[in-house]
Amino acid sequence: MTTSTNGNSSFITRGAQKTILPNRMTIVTKELHFKPIVAAIIWYRVGSRNEELGQTGKSHFLEHMLFKGTDRYRKGEIDLVTLQNGGANNAFTWLDFTAYYFTFASDRWEQALEIEASRMRNTTFAEEEFQSEKQVVEEELRIGLDGPWEALENEVWAAAFRQHPYHWPTVGWLEDLESATAADMKAYYDKWYHPRNATLVLVGDFDTARALDRINTLLGPIPPGPEPPPMRIVEPTQRGEKRVTVKKETPVERLLIGYHTPAVGHADSFALHIAEAILSTGKTSRLYQRLVEQDSSVTTAKATYNDHIDPSLFYLQAELKPGYWLNQVERAIYEEIDRLNTEAVTEAEMEKAKRQIEAELVFSSEEFLQQAILLGQYETIAAGEHIPEPSRGYRYLDNFLDRIRAVSAEDVRRAASRYFSEDNRTVGYLINSDSESKEGA
Repeated sequence: MTTSTNGNSSFITRGAQKTILPNRMTIVTKELHFKPIVAAIIWYRVGSRNEELGQTGKSHFLEHMLFKGTDRYRKGEIDLVTLQNGGANNAFTWLDFTAYYFTFASDRWEQALEIEASRMRNTTFAEEEFQSEKQVVEEELRIGLDGPWEALENEVWAAAFRQHPYHWPTVGWLEDLESATAADMKAYYDKWYHPRNATLVLVGDFDTARALDRINTLLGPIPPGPEPPPMRIVEPTQRGEKRVTVKKETPVERLLIGYHTPAVGHADSFALHIAEAILSTGKTSRLYQRLVEQDSSVTTAKATYNDHIDPSLFYLQAELKPGYWLNQVERAIYEEIDRLNTEAVTEAEMEKAKRQIEAELVFSSEEFLQQAILLGQYETIAAGEHIPEPSRGYRYLDNFLDRIRAVSAEDVRRAASRYFSEDNRTVGYLINSDSESKEGA
Protein backbone atom coordinates (compact mmCIF):
# COMPACT_ATOMS: atom_id res chain seq x y z
CA MET A 1 0.00 0.00 0.00
CA THR A 2 1.07 3.58 -0.64
CA THR A 3 -0.14 6.25 1.75
CA SER A 4 0.04 10.04 1.67
CA THR A 5 -1.10 12.57 4.26
CA ASN A 6 -2.39 16.02 3.55
CA GLY A 7 -0.11 18.97 4.23
CA ASN A 8 -1.56 22.25 2.98
CA SER A 9 -5.15 21.62 4.04
CA SER A 10 -8.45 23.35 4.70
CA PHE A 11 -10.88 22.60 7.50
CA ILE A 12 -12.52 20.00 5.23
CA THR A 13 -9.37 18.14 4.24
CA ARG A 14 -7.38 18.60 7.46
CA GLY A 15 -6.42 15.18 8.78
CA ALA A 16 -7.39 13.37 5.57
CA GLN A 17 -5.12 10.60 4.36
CA LYS A 18 -5.04 8.88 0.98
CA THR A 19 -3.99 5.27 0.51
CA ILE A 20 -3.71 3.28 -2.71
CA LEU A 21 -4.08 -0.47 -2.28
CA PRO A 22 -1.98 -2.83 -4.42
CA ASN A 23 -5.12 -3.52 -6.49
CA ARG A 24 -5.27 0.24 -7.27
CA MET A 25 -8.31 0.98 -5.15
CA THR A 26 -8.19 4.45 -3.56
CA ILE A 27 -8.96 4.88 0.14
CA VAL A 28 -9.50 8.30 1.76
CA THR A 29 -9.69 8.33 5.56
CA LYS A 30 -10.36 11.12 8.02
CA GLU A 31 -10.54 10.41 11.74
CA LEU A 32 -12.94 12.51 13.82
CA HIS A 33 -13.64 11.34 17.34
CA PHE A 34 -16.17 13.79 18.74
CA LYS A 35 -19.13 11.53 17.79
CA PRO A 36 -19.25 7.70 17.88
CA ILE A 37 -20.24 7.46 14.22
CA VAL A 38 -18.54 6.39 10.99
CA ALA A 39 -19.66 7.33 7.50
CA ALA A 40 -18.48 5.03 4.72
CA ILE A 41 -19.11 5.83 1.07
CA ILE A 42 -17.77 4.08 -2.00
CA TRP A 43 -17.57 5.99 -5.28
CA TYR A 44 -17.39 4.47 -8.74
CA ARG A 45 -16.18 6.72 -11.55
CA VAL A 46 -19.13 5.90 -13.74
CA GLY A 47 -22.25 7.95 -14.35
CA SER A 48 -24.46 8.86 -17.27
CA ARG A 49 -21.44 10.45 -19.06
CA ASN A 50 -20.03 6.93 -19.50
CA GLU A 51 -23.09 5.53 -21.23
CA GLU A 52 -23.61 5.11 -24.97
CA LEU A 53 -26.34 6.12 -27.36
CA GLY A 54 -29.17 3.61 -27.14
CA GLN A 55 -27.85 2.29 -23.82
CA THR A 56 -28.72 5.17 -21.48
CA GLY A 57 -29.83 4.82 -17.86
CA LYS A 58 -27.51 1.91 -17.07
CA SER A 59 -25.59 3.66 -14.28
CA HIS A 60 -28.77 4.52 -12.39
CA PHE A 61 -30.36 1.13 -13.06
CA LEU A 62 -27.22 -0.61 -11.82
CA GLU A 63 -27.38 1.43 -8.61
CA HIS A 64 -30.76 -0.20 -7.95
CA MET A 65 -29.51 -3.69 -8.80
CA LEU A 66 -26.69 -3.54 -6.25
CA PHE A 67 -29.30 -3.74 -3.49
CA LYS A 68 -30.96 -6.83 -4.97
CA GLY A 69 -28.61 -9.57 -3.88
CA THR A 70 -25.03 -10.84 -3.95
CA ASP A 71 -23.35 -14.19 -3.42
CA ARG A 72 -23.54 -13.49 0.34
CA TYR A 73 -26.59 -11.23 0.80
CA ARG A 74 -29.98 -12.26 -0.51
CA LYS A 75 -32.59 -9.78 -1.70
CA GLY A 76 -33.39 -7.33 1.09
CA GLU A 77 -30.56 -8.47 3.37
CA ILE A 78 -28.33 -5.44 2.79
CA ASP A 79 -31.07 -3.19 4.12
CA LEU A 80 -31.92 -5.70 6.88
CA VAL A 81 -28.31 -5.94 8.12
CA THR A 82 -28.08 -2.15 8.07
CA LEU A 83 -31.29 -1.81 10.08
CA GLN A 84 -30.37 -4.53 12.57
CA ASN A 85 -27.12 -2.70 13.29
CA GLY A 86 -28.80 0.67 13.74
CA GLY A 87 -27.34 2.15 10.56
CA ALA A 88 -28.58 3.88 7.45
CA ASN A 89 -27.74 3.39 3.79
CA ASN A 90 -28.59 4.74 0.37
CA ALA A 91 -27.04 5.49 -3.01
CA PHE A 92 -27.10 8.11 -5.75
CA THR A 93 -26.11 8.45 -9.39
CA TRP A 94 -25.26 11.60 -11.31
CA LEU A 95 -23.53 12.64 -14.49
CA ASP A 96 -20.01 11.70 -13.37
CA PHE A 97 -20.34 9.04 -10.69
CA THR A 98 -22.34 6.50 -8.72
CA ALA A 99 -21.95 6.31 -4.92
CA TYR A 100 -23.16 4.02 -2.13
CA TYR A 101 -23.08 5.11 1.50
CA PHE A 102 -23.56 3.80 5.02
CA THR A 103 -23.55 5.40 8.45
CA PHE A 104 -23.05 3.17 11.49
CA ALA A 105 -22.13 3.48 15.12
CA SER A 106 -18.35 3.25 15.45
CA ASP A 107 -18.46 -0.23 17.01
CA ARG A 108 -20.13 -1.81 13.98
CA TRP A 109 -19.22 0.25 10.91
CA GLU A 110 -17.21 -2.62 9.42
CA GLN A 111 -20.53 -4.08 8.29
CA ALA A 112 -20.27 -1.54 5.46
CA LEU A 113 -16.94 -3.00 4.34
CA GLU A 114 -18.30 -6.53 4.27
CA ILE A 115 -21.29 -5.48 2.17
CA GLU A 116 -19.18 -3.49 -0.30
CA ALA A 117 -16.63 -6.28 -0.59
CA SER A 118 -19.43 -8.64 -1.56
CA ARG A 119 -21.28 -6.49 -4.05
CA MET A 120 -18.27 -4.96 -5.83
CA ARG A 121 -17.80 -8.10 -7.91
CA ASN A 122 -20.41 -10.60 -6.72
CA THR A 123 -23.74 -8.90 -7.32
CA THR A 124 -26.23 -11.34 -8.80
CA PHE A 125 -28.43 -10.45 -11.74
CA ALA A 126 -31.29 -12.90 -11.33
CA GLU A 127 -33.74 -12.47 -14.19
CA GLU A 128 -36.77 -12.18 -11.90
CA GLU A 129 -35.10 -9.48 -9.81
CA PHE A 130 -33.99 -7.64 -12.91
CA GLN A 131 -37.49 -7.58 -14.37
CA SER A 132 -39.17 -6.43 -11.16
CA GLU A 133 -36.61 -3.68 -10.60
CA LYS A 134 -36.90 -2.63 -14.22
CA GLN A 135 -40.53 -1.79 -13.58
CA VAL A 136 -39.52 0.24 -10.52
CA VAL A 137 -36.92 2.24 -12.45
CA GLU A 138 -39.28 2.86 -15.36
CA GLU A 139 -41.96 4.10 -12.98
CA GLU A 140 -39.41 6.35 -11.25
CA LEU A 141 -38.57 7.86 -14.63
CA ARG A 142 -42.25 8.43 -15.49
CA ILE A 143 -42.89 10.06 -12.11
CA GLY A 144 -39.94 12.36 -12.69
CA LEU A 145 -41.26 13.41 -16.08
CA ASP A 146 -44.57 14.26 -14.45
CA GLY A 147 -42.78 16.60 -12.05
CA PRO A 148 -42.47 20.35 -12.52
CA TRP A 149 -38.96 20.56 -14.02
CA GLU A 150 -37.55 17.28 -15.28
CA ALA A 151 -39.15 17.24 -18.74
CA LEU A 152 -37.89 20.77 -19.45
CA GLU A 153 -34.42 20.09 -18.02
CA ASN A 154 -34.08 16.97 -20.16
CA GLU A 155 -34.90 18.82 -23.37
CA VAL A 156 -32.63 21.78 -22.64
CA TRP A 157 -29.62 19.57 -21.85
CA ALA A 158 -30.37 17.39 -24.89
CA ALA A 159 -30.43 20.47 -27.12
CA ALA A 160 -27.36 22.07 -25.53
CA PHE A 161 -25.17 18.96 -25.94
CA ARG A 162 -25.12 17.65 -29.48
CA GLN A 163 -22.36 15.04 -29.05
CA HIS A 164 -21.29 14.75 -25.41
CA PRO A 165 -23.17 12.25 -23.18
CA TYR A 166 -24.37 15.08 -20.93
CA HIS A 167 -26.96 15.11 -23.71
CA TRP A 168 -29.07 12.49 -21.93
CA PRO A 169 -30.56 12.49 -18.41
CA THR A 170 -29.05 10.54 -15.53
CA VAL A 171 -32.03 8.19 -15.43
CA GLY A 172 -31.78 7.63 -19.18
CA TRP A 173 -34.39 7.66 -21.89
CA LEU A 174 -37.47 5.52 -21.28
CA GLU A 175 -37.13 3.66 -24.58
CA ASP A 176 -33.59 2.55 -23.68
CA LEU A 177 -34.73 1.27 -20.28
CA GLU A 178 -37.59 -0.66 -21.83
CA SER A 179 -35.19 -2.53 -24.12
CA ALA A 180 -32.49 -3.17 -21.47
CA THR A 181 -31.66 -6.77 -20.52
CA ALA A 182 -30.04 -8.38 -17.49
CA ALA A 183 -27.11 -9.38 -19.73
CA ASP A 184 -26.66 -5.71 -20.73
CA MET A 185 -26.57 -4.68 -17.09
CA LYS A 186 -24.12 -7.43 -16.12
CA ALA A 187 -21.76 -6.40 -18.93
CA TYR A 188 -21.89 -2.77 -17.78
CA TYR A 189 -21.19 -3.86 -14.21
CA ASP A 190 -18.22 -5.94 -15.35
CA LYS A 191 -16.84 -2.97 -17.26
CA TRP A 192 -16.90 -0.42 -14.43
CA TYR A 193 -17.22 -2.00 -10.97
CA HIS A 194 -13.64 -2.77 -10.04
CA PRO A 195 -11.14 -1.53 -7.42
CA ARG A 196 -9.19 0.47 -9.99
CA ASN A 197 -12.31 2.53 -10.70
CA ALA A 198 -13.40 2.95 -7.06
CA THR A 199 -12.71 5.23 -4.10
CA LEU A 200 -13.73 4.36 -0.55
CA VAL A 201 -14.07 7.30 1.85
CA LEU A 202 -14.27 6.89 5.63
CA VAL A 203 -14.98 9.80 7.97
CA GLY A 204 -15.54 9.47 11.70
CA ASP A 205 -14.67 7.58 14.86
CA PHE A 206 -12.26 4.82 13.79
CA ASP A 207 -8.56 3.98 13.96
CA THR A 208 -6.94 4.49 10.57
CA ALA A 209 -4.33 1.75 10.84
CA ARG A 210 -6.89 -0.82 11.94
CA ALA A 211 -9.37 0.35 9.28
CA LEU A 212 -6.81 0.06 6.49
CA ASP A 213 -5.85 -3.41 7.65
CA ARG A 214 -9.48 -4.51 7.56
CA ILE A 215 -10.07 -2.86 4.18
CA ASN A 216 -7.03 -4.59 2.74
CA THR A 217 -8.25 -7.93 4.09
CA LEU A 218 -11.74 -7.60 2.63
CA LEU A 219 -11.21 -5.57 -0.55
CA GLY A 220 -7.51 -6.05 -1.25
CA PRO A 221 -7.85 -9.54 -2.80
CA ILE A 222 -10.27 -8.30 -5.48
CA PRO A 223 -8.45 -8.02 -8.83
CA PRO A 224 -7.91 -4.42 -10.00
CA GLY A 225 -10.00 -4.81 -13.12
CA PRO A 226 -9.49 -3.22 -16.56
CA GLU A 227 -8.23 0.30 -17.07
CA PRO A 228 -11.36 2.48 -17.55
CA PRO A 229 -11.67 3.62 -21.16
CA PRO A 230 -10.99 7.34 -21.61
CA MET A 231 -13.69 9.79 -22.61
CA ARG A 232 -12.82 11.00 -26.10
CA ILE A 233 -16.00 12.90 -26.95
CA VAL A 234 -15.61 16.67 -26.83
CA GLU A 235 -18.65 18.90 -27.28
CA PRO A 236 -18.03 21.37 -30.13
CA THR A 237 -18.43 25.08 -29.56
CA GLN A 238 -22.04 26.18 -29.84
CA ARG A 239 -22.43 28.71 -32.64
CA GLY A 240 -25.86 30.15 -32.09
CA GLU A 241 -28.75 30.22 -29.67
CA LYS A 242 -30.88 27.08 -29.42
CA ARG A 243 -34.50 27.10 -28.28
CA VAL A 244 -36.89 24.33 -27.25
CA THR A 245 -40.53 24.31 -26.18
CA VAL A 246 -42.04 21.56 -24.04
CA LYS A 247 -45.81 21.21 -23.88
CA LYS A 248 -47.47 19.36 -21.01
CA GLU A 249 -50.42 19.81 -18.69
CA THR A 250 -49.31 22.46 -16.25
CA PRO A 251 -50.93 25.46 -14.55
CA VAL A 252 -47.50 27.10 -14.23
CA GLU A 253 -45.19 28.08 -17.08
CA ARG A 254 -41.46 27.69 -16.58
CA LEU A 255 -38.27 28.98 -18.14
CA LEU A 256 -34.79 27.44 -18.20
CA ILE A 257 -31.71 29.07 -19.75
CA GLY A 258 -28.41 27.18 -19.97
CA TYR A 259 -24.96 28.52 -20.86
CA HIS A 260 -21.97 26.31 -21.67
CA THR A 261 -19.29 26.64 -19.00
CA PRO A 262 -15.90 24.99 -18.30
CA ALA A 263 -15.02 21.88 -16.36
CA VAL A 264 -13.89 21.63 -12.76
CA GLY A 265 -10.48 23.16 -12.22
CA HIS A 266 -10.74 25.82 -14.92
CA ALA A 267 -9.65 29.23 -13.63
CA ASP A 268 -13.01 30.76 -14.59
CA SER A 269 -14.97 28.21 -12.54
CA PHE A 270 -14.33 30.14 -9.32
CA ALA A 271 -15.68 33.37 -10.81
CA LEU A 272 -18.74 31.46 -12.01
CA HIS A 273 -19.38 30.20 -8.47
CA ILE A 274 -19.34 33.85 -7.38
CA ALA A 275 -21.71 34.79 -10.22
CA GLU A 276 -24.12 32.06 -9.12
CA ALA A 277 -24.18 33.44 -5.57
CA ILE A 278 -24.67 37.03 -6.74
CA LEU A 279 -27.55 36.07 -8.99
CA SER A 280 -29.28 33.52 -6.82
CA THR A 281 -28.29 33.12 -3.17
CA GLY A 282 -30.75 34.60 -0.72
CA LYS A 283 -33.47 37.23 -0.86
CA THR A 284 -31.00 40.02 -1.59
CA SER A 285 -29.72 38.23 -4.72
CA ARG A 286 -30.20 39.96 -8.05
CA LEU A 287 -32.70 37.50 -9.52
CA TYR A 288 -34.84 37.53 -6.38
CA GLN A 289 -34.80 41.30 -6.11
CA ARG A 290 -35.61 41.81 -9.79
CA LEU A 291 -38.11 39.03 -10.54
CA VAL A 292 -39.75 38.36 -7.18
CA GLU A 293 -39.62 41.74 -5.44
CA GLN A 294 -39.57 44.30 -8.25
CA ASP A 295 -41.46 42.64 -11.13
CA SER A 296 -43.52 40.19 -9.03
CA SER A 297 -43.51 37.98 -12.12
CA VAL A 298 -42.24 34.70 -10.67
CA THR A 299 -42.66 32.52 -7.61
CA THR A 300 -39.08 31.22 -7.81
CA ALA A 301 -35.92 32.17 -9.69
CA LYS A 302 -32.48 30.69 -9.25
CA ALA A 303 -29.12 30.08 -10.89
CA THR A 304 -27.17 26.82 -10.62
CA TYR A 305 -23.52 26.08 -11.32
CA ASN A 306 -21.87 22.77 -10.40
CA ASP A 307 -18.39 21.40 -10.91
CA HIS A 308 -18.25 18.48 -13.35
CA ILE A 309 -15.54 16.39 -14.99
CA ASP A 310 -16.33 17.87 -18.40
CA PRO A 311 -17.66 21.29 -19.45
CA SER A 312 -21.32 21.52 -18.49
CA LEU A 313 -24.00 24.21 -18.04
CA PHE A 314 -24.59 27.22 -15.84
CA TYR A 315 -28.36 27.43 -15.85
CA LEU A 316 -31.11 29.75 -14.67
CA GLN A 317 -34.67 28.75 -13.83
CA ALA A 318 -37.85 30.73 -13.27
CA GLU A 319 -41.37 29.65 -12.37
CA LEU A 320 -43.91 32.22 -13.55
CA LYS A 321 -46.92 33.60 -11.76
CA PRO A 322 -50.22 33.40 -13.67
CA GLY A 323 -50.73 36.38 -15.94
CA TYR A 324 -47.06 36.95 -16.77
CA TRP A 325 -45.27 36.17 -20.02
CA LEU A 326 -42.28 33.95 -20.56
CA ASN A 327 -40.55 36.29 -22.98
CA GLN A 328 -40.86 39.19 -20.54
CA VAL A 329 -39.27 37.20 -17.73
CA GLU A 330 -36.59 36.01 -20.16
CA ARG A 331 -35.77 39.61 -21.10
CA ALA A 332 -35.57 40.60 -17.44
CA ILE A 333 -33.08 37.79 -16.77
CA TYR A 334 -30.94 38.93 -19.70
CA GLU A 335 -30.92 42.45 -18.30
CA GLU A 336 -29.50 41.08 -15.04
CA ILE A 337 -26.98 38.99 -16.98
CA ASP A 338 -25.97 42.07 -19.00
CA ARG A 339 -25.36 43.95 -15.76
CA LEU A 340 -22.79 41.30 -14.85
CA ASN A 341 -21.24 41.64 -18.30
CA THR A 342 -20.99 45.41 -18.32
CA GLU A 343 -21.00 46.70 -14.74
CA ALA A 344 -18.50 45.98 -12.01
CA VAL A 345 -20.00 44.09 -9.09
CA THR A 346 -19.82 46.15 -5.91
CA GLU A 347 -17.31 45.28 -3.23
CA ALA A 348 -20.18 44.63 -0.81
CA GLU A 349 -21.77 42.12 -3.21
CA MET A 350 -18.45 40.39 -3.77
CA GLU A 351 -17.78 40.02 -0.05
CA LYS A 352 -21.29 38.80 0.61
CA ALA A 353 -21.09 36.19 -2.17
CA LYS A 354 -17.76 34.90 -0.85
CA ARG A 355 -19.12 34.64 2.68
CA GLN A 356 -22.19 32.78 1.41
CA ILE A 357 -20.07 30.24 -0.46
CA GLU A 358 -17.87 29.71 2.59
CA ALA A 359 -20.88 29.38 4.89
CA GLU A 360 -22.48 26.85 2.56
CA LEU A 361 -19.29 24.80 2.55
CA VAL A 362 -19.09 24.93 6.34
CA PHE A 363 -22.73 23.93 6.79
CA SER A 364 -22.42 21.18 4.20
CA SER A 365 -19.58 19.57 6.16
CA GLU A 366 -21.09 19.57 9.64
CA GLU A 367 -22.01 15.89 9.49
CA PHE A 368 -19.54 13.06 8.89
CA LEU A 369 -21.50 11.82 5.89
CA GLN A 370 -21.52 15.27 4.32
CA GLN A 371 -17.75 15.50 4.70
CA ALA A 372 -17.34 12.05 3.17
CA ILE A 373 -19.49 13.12 0.23
CA LEU A 374 -17.44 16.27 -0.36
CA LEU A 375 -14.12 14.43 -0.15
CA GLY A 376 -15.30 11.60 -2.38
CA GLN A 377 -16.96 13.80 -4.95
CA TYR A 378 -13.83 15.84 -5.61
CA GLU A 379 -11.55 12.80 -5.41
CA THR A 380 -13.71 11.46 -8.24
CA ILE A 381 -14.28 14.49 -10.47
CA ALA A 382 -11.09 16.55 -9.98
CA ALA A 383 -8.67 13.97 -11.34
CA GLY A 384 -7.98 15.37 -14.79
CA GLU A 385 -4.48 16.17 -16.02
CA HIS A 386 -5.49 19.81 -16.58
CA ILE A 387 -5.57 20.16 -12.79
CA PRO A 388 -2.10 20.58 -11.21
CA GLU A 389 -1.07 17.35 -9.48
CA PRO A 390 -0.93 18.85 -5.94
CA SER A 391 -4.57 19.96 -6.33
CA ARG A 392 -6.03 16.79 -7.79
CA GLY A 393 -8.69 14.71 -6.14
CA TYR A 394 -9.95 15.71 -2.71
CA ARG A 395 -6.95 18.03 -2.41
CA TYR A 396 -8.82 20.35 -4.78
CA LEU A 397 -10.66 21.42 -1.62
CA ASP A 398 -7.39 22.44 0.09
CA ASN A 399 -7.40 25.87 -1.48
CA PHE A 400 -10.91 26.09 -2.89
CA LEU A 401 -11.92 28.87 -0.52
CA ASP A 402 -8.62 30.69 -1.10
CA ARG A 403 -9.35 30.62 -4.84
CA ILE A 404 -12.86 31.92 -4.18
CA ARG A 405 -11.53 34.73 -1.97
CA ALA A 406 -9.06 35.72 -4.68
CA VAL A 407 -11.78 36.31 -7.31
CA SER A 408 -12.12 39.98 -8.23
CA ALA A 409 -15.09 41.91 -9.56
CA GLU A 410 -13.25 42.12 -12.88
CA ASP A 411 -12.90 38.32 -12.92
CA VAL A 412 -16.68 37.99 -12.55
CA ARG A 413 -17.35 40.55 -15.28
CA ARG A 414 -14.88 38.88 -17.63
CA ALA A 415 -16.30 35.38 -17.01
CA ALA A 416 -19.87 36.62 -17.49
CA SER A 417 -18.89 38.32 -20.73
CA ARG A 418 -17.14 35.20 -21.95
CA TYR A 419 -19.84 32.63 -21.21
CA PHE A 420 -23.20 34.41 -20.88
CA SER A 421 -23.64 35.24 -24.56
CA GLU A 422 -26.54 34.68 -26.92
CA ASP A 423 -24.59 32.27 -29.13
CA ASN A 424 -23.64 30.16 -26.10
CA ARG A 425 -27.10 29.67 -24.64
CA THR A 426 -29.97 27.22 -24.91
CA VAL A 427 -33.43 28.42 -23.88
CA GLY A 428 -36.36 26.23 -22.89
CA TYR A 429 -40.01 27.10 -22.36
CA LEU A 430 -42.49 24.85 -20.55
CA ILE A 431 -46.06 25.70 -21.51
CA ASN A 432 -49.48 24.18 -20.97
CA SER A 433 -50.24 21.63 -23.68
CA ASP A 434 -53.81 22.97 -23.90
CA SER A 435 -52.84 26.51 -24.79
CA GLU A 436 -50.20 28.61 -26.48
CA SER A 437 -47.67 30.42 -24.32
CA LYS A 438 -48.76 33.94 -23.50
CA GLU A 439 -46.39 36.57 -24.84
CA GLY A 440 -46.17 40.20 -24.01
CA ALA A 441 -45.54 43.02 -26.37
